[in-house]
Amino acid sequence: MMQVQDLRLKEEVLPFFNFTNNSHSEARLLYLLQHAPDTQTEVAERVAIVHGMLVNWAVLKDFTYHKLDLLEVHAFMETIAGTGYRESRLKSWLRFKVYDAERHQLQAKLVQLILLLNGLQQQYLNRLRSAAFPDKFKAELIAAVRFLEVLHLETMANVVRENSFRTTHVVEFSERLAALAPTKVRRFWEFFFQFEAYWSIARSMQTHGFTFSDFNNEVLEITDFYHPLIKYPVKNSVRFTEEQNVLLLTGANMAGKSTLLKAVSLCVYLARVGFPVPAAACTVPFFSAVVLAINLNDNLRDGYSHFMTELKNLKAVLQVSHNGSKCFAVFDEIFRGTNVDDALEITRTTINGLAGRKGSHFMVSTHMLQLEEQLYPETSESVQKCYIECSLQNGEPTFTYKLQNGWSQLKIGRILFEKEGLPQLLEHELPAQL
Repeated sequence: MMQVQDLRLKEEVLPFFNFTNNSHSEARLLYLLQHAPDTQTEVAERVAIVHGMLVNWAVLKDFTYHKLDLLEVHAFMETIAGTGYRESRLKSWLRFKVYDAERHQLQAKLVQLILLLNGLQQQYLNRLRSAAFPDKFKAELIAAVRFLEVLHLETMANVVRENSFRTTHVVEFSERLAALAPTKVRRFWEFFFQFEAYWSIARSMQTHGFTFSDFNNEVLEITDFYHPLIKYPVKNSVRFTEEQNVLLLTGANMAGKSTLLKAVSLCVYLARVGFPVPAAACTVPFFSAVVLAINLNDNLRDGYSHFMTELKNLKAVLQVSHNGSKCFAVFDEIFRGTNVDDALEITRTTINGLAGRKGSHFMVSTHMLQLEEQLYPETSESVQKCYIECSLQNGEPTFTYKLQNGWSQLKIGRILFEKEGLPQLLEHELPAQL
């Protein structure tokens, strides 16, 4: 169960990993980002493929091609492959001799195909150390190289470069293409788009300095994490254990609680799908569920209020974690959709219950400062109490965005209210607009 809409994967996260040069590879990259593998072994395989790219980075760092050429060659190969070449070579030769326009059009497409695929083969694929990749990907790479070898691209490329690509070559190479099985053509392109998607992930590590995570079911620890959308981020660190599995976060308005929750959640999710994370180091359990409730709104389609949406999210988390499955869940400003008295009581009950779900980890932010003295005593040892630092300098709030241990009692809502001049506006009638 991956309920991570609040991360806005396509809109906000994908751009940090997307160095692909065509829509097919981008779609494959997005698929990898949005679909979490079922097993830890599958995640490890994704990581190993990217490591293989990095081992071969001397070859791949300048990986490129002309986008339009690739899209046209891809479409052309899917059209011609497997059609069968029903005409004899003599008939084809005579037809191309008579119909110059048809010959020139086909000749141009074949030259484009030969030069593009030969360039990819000679500059990149043939030079890779296939042993650096996991077995399955290695086999697919070898199969892709052998597929290209069948076309004798280097020989044809030399003919093209010598300006000797004549009608006989057009007929001969067209026959070779038409003899390709459609399944092999499709398999080659699927591999190529996947190859570029993984290359793009490796490029993101080189560009942004992201790092891969480790899995450890006993601890969740992320060092110097940040959200990559923040231009000048303040880095923080968190640590959970099985015994202390709830982090209760307080802090003033505008202190950055939601951003911090998103940053931690992003690291946890990226680790789960085998992507590098924006942190210096990251160790997380292998979660079977990641549920985020950060930007909740009324669900108009299903007729749920904000509060009912919160309850349904909590219920889903409890059902998943009830049977011992490991779950990571975030509740930002929990139960803000109901009155303060009810919110205080059910928040206390919720935190007490979550603390008992050992093996799962929870982050809860709240504005209810009175909650500090009302937590159940037996719950307190399982709850980390943290706040995001804020201080008053000459009556003005100053935000450091640093995570600290403890409980914030700072109230700046009234200060901000007065700073905007709202009391004066409320006490006096506004002058008529001219």
